Amino acid sequence: MILCPDSFMAVNARKRLVLEGHLDAQKEIKYLDMILTFPRNCKSSGAWYHRKWLLCYIHKDHETVPLDPTIVEEQLQVCHQAAERYPKCYYAWTMRHWLVEQLGKYWWQASVDNGSPIQDVLLEPLERELSRMRSHMDRNISDHSAQQHLQQCMLQLGGRWVVQEVPVAGGKDMVLQWSRQELARRRKRKEEVGITKSTVQNVLETKDPRKGSYAWVVHLWVTELGRIRGLVELYPGHESLWYHLRFVYYGLRWLDSETLVPAGSEDSIDKEVEAEFVSHATEEAYAQTIFRGRETNANAGARAEQTVENTRDLQSHLCRQYLLFVRQLDDADSEK
Repeated sequence: MILCPDSFMAVNARKRLVLEGHLDAQKEIKYLDMILTFPRNCKSSGAWYHRKWLLCYIHKDHETVPLDPTIVEEQLQVCHQAAERYPKCYYAWTMRHWLVEQLGKYWWQASVDNGSPIQDVLLEPLERELSRMRSHMDRNISDHSAQQHLQQCMLQLGGRWVVQEVPVAGGKDMVLQWSRQELARRRKRKEEVGITKSTVQNVLETKDPRKGSYAWVVHLWVTELGRIRGLVELYPGHESLWYHLRFVYYGLRWLDSETLVPAGSEDSIDKEVEAEFVSHATEEAYAQTIFRGRETNANAGARAEQTVENTRDLQSHLCRQYLLFVRQLDDADSEK
């Protein structure tokens, strides 16, 4: 296993030894931790599959009971270290997704049930993972795997504001409702109930919102909007950042389509509140700051290197593509 952790014959042999009681499953996980200290082993699929199998073997009831958050935190740290040692470690990121989902799916259910005694226990590891991902993204802005995991963390923390309870064979299940069709239906429903102001902007002044509440989730997404816009301006020409901006824009449009007005009624909303917190108009204004920045830089440095000019051109192109995405999203919603 040390020399060739991708050997599935060796992995399966060790599984049999665990099942027969010759190897302790907890010690086997520690053994895998040691194997991953070698950077070249971080990309070994066999070692990662074996790790997941061991966790499921130890926690046989993980399908009905959340994994111990302490265990999840330990395993997330192992995945984080592997991703730092070996870039584009897809197996580590896949494992990381699975671990976050193990807590997220129970938080989704708890949030739909309007809170639960285990709420903070489930949320704290997810919040720490989100903080780690933001820090990682600040240092690795072109890491698409990290970006997707950060998005996964945000969706898991969204709770009942991004999911829906649907009937399945033998009970109910929590399903992510994130389609454009569903967004269009939500916006139409908001119009039908007579809410014409931004639900998101209405709760931004909420001080210390309760964890898991609508205001808390809104603050999470608005903070991310400011963070990603800052990165877009600081590191021009990076496609990964613009794709993440699309995700955040879509999430805020989704939250703004919520029919709940936390303040009680639309009469309590400040008349200065816009109809939508983010829209094609707001993004067009933001794009103009990007274009103006490009012109200023171009005038200030006529002899700049060609690579710098290419970066500016790419930044402008990505900005136009982003505006096209926003326009198409708004047009699709209007048609429906």
